[in-house]
Amino acid sequence: MKLTRLAVFFFLIFSLDGMAQQLGRVTSGLDVGVGSKKDLWVPSITYHQELSLNNFSWFRIGWGIRGASVFAGQTDLTPKNSALSGDTLKFGKITSTSLSFLVGANVRLWRFDIGANTDLFGLSFGAKRGGLYDQNRLPFNEESEKYNNYIPGSPVVLNAVPLVLDNQNGQSEIYVRYWIADQIGIKLGYVHGRVTYSTDVKLANDQTRFSTTYGIPYVAIAFPLYN
Repeated sequence: MKLTRLAVFFFLIFSLDGMAQQLGRVTSGLDVGVGSKKDLWVPSITYHQELSLNNFSWFRIGWGIRGASVFAGQTDLTPKNSALSGDTLKFGKITSTSLSFLVGANVRLWRFDIGANTDLFGLSFGAKRGGLYDQNRLPFNEESEKYNNYIPGSPVVLNAVPLVLDNQNGQSEIYVRYWIADQIGIKLGYVHGRVTYSTDVKLANDQTRFSTTYGIPYVAIAFPLYN
């Protein structure tokens, strides 16, 4: 999984090298949509710009701003080394709202845009909640008294490259955008995201960040702003 995420990330980053070629025109648009699965809802609004190249007008590199929220029911968050510790923070529900800067690339084929994007850095906010601190192994450390108690936590505020780095908040997506007419389109995609909470106190092995990942189908209405 990590190798796949690294491959996608470096593909998107190195696509920016195409800017060294003769520049073409810039287009932009707005995608308004939602992803959902069971008791997970992820609405988002994405402003994006794409730069095509005169020598390869079908290929575009892009950047933009994404505002997204995550609303989930019962969720278990784990630290980076959960395989060793077995620690878990169990929340009755989680909520997080993020504003992030993204980069991407796509290919234009007739009325279709086929592409991918990923968050580079961003800010996240959300209500502080109590998570039940649990462990599926016998605790033998100074943090034992914290098990089976509710530990307050909230979304990590500053985040970077969530596709590659653990314990960050953010999203990546692959998508197909179909332009029904000049002024409206529909976008279908798949979103890979991560939600990370930070605790107010250090837990076992000095852990303060607990996270989970999700993958959901996504649908949006697309609006061109200028072409």
